[in-house]
Amino acid sequence: MFSGLGPLPAQADLETLRFEGRQITVKRDPLTRLPLTMRAAGVPLLEIKRIAKLTRDQITLTGPLLARKYKKFLQIEPDELRLKAAERVGGTWYVSYWQTVKGLIIYESSLGFSIDSRGRIQSLGALLYPRVPLPEGIKVNRNQALKIGAGQIPDFKKQAYTLLAENILVYPERTPEAIRYFKVYAFNFFPQKALHPASVVGGYAVFVDTQTGGVIHRETLFKPLGCCVPENWVPPKPEDLYKGIFGN
Repeated sequence: MFSGLGPLPAQADLETLRFEGRQITVKRDPLTRLPLTMRAAGVPLLEIKRIAKLTRDQITLTGPLLARKYKKFLQIEPDELRLKAAERVGGTWYVSYWQTVKGLIIYESSLGFSIDSRGRIQSLGALLYPRVPLPEGIKVNRNQALKIGAGQIPDFKKQAYTLLAENILVYPERTPEAIRYFKVYAFNFFPQKALHPASVVGGYAVFVDTQTGGVIHRETLFKPLGCCVPENWVPPKPEDLYKGIFGN
């Protein structure tokens, strides 16, 4: 299951620099050197015109706009983002995205920010990965991986577990010194009794390597939510990002 940014890496580095006339404070991931947070002093990172008249679909273009404007820092192309959520609470929009590589979502990656009622994005939070290496193809088929994943669940048959969601994604395994990347099957399993609306029974997410069949990670889930299933949203083409709606 995807969360927001997840736990931020320890000992993140903080620095202040200038970019396009702005003084920007950046907190960097010590492993990737990419921003965990960015904030511009005195001015917004991005300001959107006519915010009150924009539709939700138009609001979702702001992530690709930020990726394009701050590519020097984020090192991600606009079409490498996949929408996670876009919700309006009061007069403020909260928007977040996953990062993708070769069309696959990177587990717990994130680019997120809020847009105030005046159209200002004052800061952003991110967990992004540069230059992700991935193997070509798949060596372990889905049915084999599913059997391996189910074998990781205690009392799988006795508790009548069922598969609620699945996807193929990229799992970044972080250590204090480095990051290893795996192309994995991600399975969400929940027992039948967890499907009742009032149930507090949890389930499991299991990540199986598409190359070796090894179990890369297993974690407990507390709600029967879909694993790694993005919204049906297509990133805009670069030439379509600016249509006289957004400011520079």
